[in-house]
Amino acid sequence: MRYTGVDMTAMHDSITTKGGPLSGLVLDRNPEQQELADLERRISEGLTKLREAIEAASPAAPNGVDPEYAKRWIETARRLSVQLSNDLPPQLEPEAVAEIRKIIINLLAALQESDEARPLDALDRFFVDSEAIRQIVRDALDEHAGCRDDDARPLVAYLQQALPRVTQADQARLAGVSTRHLQRLGKEGGTPPYQLVLAVRLVRLLRHVWNPEGVVAWFHRERTELDGHAPIDLASEPGFERALVRLARQGRAGHGA
Repeated sequence: MRYTGVDMTAMHDSITTKGGPLSGLVLDRNPEQQELADLERRISEGLTKLREAIEAASPAAPNGVDPEYAKRWIETARRLSVQLSNDLPPQLEPEAVAEIRKIIINLLAALQESDEARPLDALDRFFVDSEAIRQIVRDALDEHAGCRDDDARPLVAYLQQALPRVTQADQARLAGVSTRHLQRLGKEGGTPPYQLVLAVRLVRLLRHVWNPEGVVAWFHRERTELDGHAPIDLASEPGFERALVRLARQGRAGHGA
């Protein structure tokens, strides 16, 4: 395929320009959530626009990609990768930042060493790695989206919506409160208990790979990573929050591994 007539400068500008409609993720975002949503949206839009530009280019020539186009694209991909590394929002967890930057370092090395005879390999690598980064940002947004710490009502409502076949007593156990207390929080609101906020954060991650019963089972399963304790045993202690979130992320990435 011969990709001629593609304005890479214009493409770079369109990929990195902020603004535009959001993708309807959640309501009541705080500024930190909005920054994550904007980053996720820009990555998604950039991938879409790049794909569209490539598909719109003429595939008629049998001699492969125009070498000049390939050089310009690789330079554009390099600039975008560096810019993404520099612009990561501060609210991302250190593990997420480390994972993204590892992907970018490997991607930059692949771009630097790309085979001039096979530039589409670098193109494929850029799409795959950019999508992996987008998913990490998406995970971070899922963890925090809608988790306001000043009103328990939307958190209780979320548990009911996310775990429809789970009894209210089991939902209350996840939140570390009695059933009656959970009912009162859902009706009257107020500042939510710490464990309720954490439970919602974990459920947001787990529900993508477990059914409602599986999510509850995950909380009660003893784990070697927790010295034989189950997540529910440690969920009331803020000092274990990072370890529990890490386990939930691993479960999502490994489909319940």
